[in-house]
Amino acid sequence: MALVMESNDYRLERWLAILLSLLFFLPFVAHADDIVFTESFHGEEMPYADGDEFLALNEECILVPVRITVTPEQDMMDEGDEKTGKRVSVPGFEDTFLVRGKRLHPGKVTSAQPNYLEPLPTTKSKILLGSREYELSYRCGVDECTLVLESGDVAQDLVTFQITREGSEINTLDVLHVVNFAGDLDHDGHLDLIANLSRHWNEWRPTLWLSSAAKKGQLMGMTAELSTSGC
Repeated sequence: MALVMESNDYRLERWLAILLSLLFFLPFVAHADDIVFTESFHGEEMPYADGDEFLALNEECILVPVRITVTPEQDMMDEGDEKTGKRVSVPGFEDTFLVRGKRLHPGKVTSAQPNYLEPLPTTKSKILLGSREYELSYRCGVDECTLVLESGDVAQDLVTFQITREGSEINTLDVLHVVNFAGDLDHDGHLDLIANLSRHWNEWRPTLWLSSAAKKGQLMGMTAELSTSGC
């Protein structure tokens, strides 16, 4: 009988430990940031459902509450009436990035200058938010490059990717990097980014970077990403 009681107590302790761990991690899961854009996706790449709530960034730099529409459509490899693809759309918005998270709220956000740019491995890009200046540039070695964001005495690596070379020149067609929005999304006075930071030629990878999520020694933290492929 004593052995049975000890076994039952052990099981109870295990279940209590599991329950406490779930309660600890639940707030982090519930408040995770997300990013998506209005476009077609392979079905397995789309984690969001029809009617999910997001914030759409419009041309006036206003985060507008919206509900996404997710509809089945034919993917490139589908046959007959098969529809494994999914299209994300929002009435009144086209080619729009959609974000959500505990640090983001509806309303006007401050835009940087410029608020859109396409950095290249051969150039340095300046971004100005208020009186603070930031710089995007690439640090390249023999077979890889890293996109680096700098401001003052802080430098942060954003993405590293493999490269090919044509003679001494870097092939800039290997990846596509675009800062789709630069500004203050979380209203803390520091730079935030919505940027496609692909790691190879067949990837589209929108990411959300918020300064309020930065760790020590960083300018910003990546709070959301969505990796998709062309084929």
